[in-house]
Amino acid sequence: MNIFIKHHSHMDSNIYTMIETEPKGRIFSFKSIGLKSYGIPGLIFMIFIIMSCKNPNSPFYNKVLNDFDTTSYFIAVDIKSPFYKGRTIIENNNLYQYLHKTKGFDKGKYIYFLKRTLRHHRALKITDKDIVVWKFIKVTELESVMHIADRGRDNFVANYFNGTVLNSVITDVEQNAVINQLFYWGIPAKIDKLTGELIIG
Repeated sequence: MNIFIKHHSHMDSNIYTMIETEPKGRIFSFKSIGLKSYGIPGLIFMIFIIMSCKNPNSPFYNKVLNDFDTTSYFIAVDIKSPFYKGRTIIENNNLYQYLHKTKGFDKGKYIYFLKRTLRHHRALKITDKDIVVWKFIKVTELESVMHIADRGRDNFVANYFNGTVLNSVITDVEQNAVINQLFYWGIPAKIDKLTGELIIG
């Protein structure tokens, strides 16, 4: 069970922090983190890891968060709803439209907000209805995908893609897990509007 820490600032009133780490290979999250288990020094160390994750001004974030096409790059973001707490993927334009409607964000404020949310591993607090309406896609951890991820980024891409195009027929659940792993590595992924295939780059 992931731990969420609620923030009370005006801008982040619906934001929770999910504590997790980012090793070099597969995506991994700690289960049941607490003072009793790790002590204050351990929690300080984990917070340091979280704070030193992807640079919010990286070319990757700038690229994916500025794509407002009808088939835009996928964003992997944690959410917290009454019946679901965990990872989702959603097309950037859909996420922007959701936050524009619910919070009144323009594109500049949206990008700033998402960079902070992603950098600090915060979870969006939304309703279960919003998950469906705005097309948040729940990500299921698959051991098969994790096993390939353990071989490293290059082997992972070579296994699933022929150049920049998905090269194998996989289930939607597996594809969602692949997109999530790609986002973790800073590899942009989207659905090609002409072919309907998953592409990267």
